[in-house]
Amino acid sequence: MGQEPSALGGVEPDLTDWTTVCPAAELPEGKAIRMSVGGLDLFLYLLGERIFALANRCTHQGGPLHKGRVNPVGAQPTVTCPVHGSMFWMGDGRVVRGPTNAPQPVYDARLNGDMVEVRARA
Repeated sequence: MGQEPSALGGVEPDLTDWTTVCPAAELPEGKAIRMSVGGLDLFLYLLGERIFALANRCTHQGGPLHKGRVNPVGAQPTVTCPVHGSMFWMGDGRVVRGPTNAPQPVYDARLNGDMVEVRARA
């Protein structure tokens, strides 16, 4: 299991299996955070019992999503890039509003004991 080139530049770690990202205590309810795993920056957000995990760098020009505005209301919570305003659904990475037209990479996330884990979405 090696590393693959990332669509956002650099090398993306192999996340085919569940990979520990951080202790659950470091993921506060309702606050976006940035964590790194194997050189990949992740946007993490805890909403109730659901953990959202996306690539942290916007597909438009690499803006840091963890510094963007999160709208947790409704069936499809969104995050807006603070640089140029691209908006994504946090559940599946689809573009709600551009300027980007490329979806945001998303990852499965779970709580395993007291650790947050992620893996590539199939």
